Amino acid sequence: MDDPRIYIRLKLGEERSEILAMVDTAAPWCILEPGLARTAKETLESLSGIAAIDSRLGRFSGRLYRGAVTVVAEEGETLTVDTTFFLAQDWPGGNFVGYQGFLERFRFGVDPALNRFFFSPL
Repeated sequence: MDDPRIYIRLKLGEERSEILAMVDTAAPWCILEPGLARTAKETLESLSGIAAIDSRLGRFSGRLYRGAVTVVAEEGETLTVDTTFFLAQDWPGGNFVGYQGFLERFRFGVDPALNRFFFSPL
């Protein structure tokens, strides 16, 4: 296996373009890199209050947002999920999908031999 990380293809809201996001079951929310976050938050619903996240990259403050995300299937059907995002202007990492507010809202599995991600509705 060349890279044990698993990436999935997503579409945010009504966007036609796809992004790649790394699956991180330890992440509390989905996190977007700052450039994408600035664009995405225009179409997302802002949730009240400031939130913080502690990661291997440090502690970051930001805000929570909610919106639809489509998980793009390589085979079978895509799945649209109401998702919670943590957006921070100074986030130095890439795009991540987290458990709380996203992965917990559908069934998923991983095949480590193929480095593949499988999903279906609840």
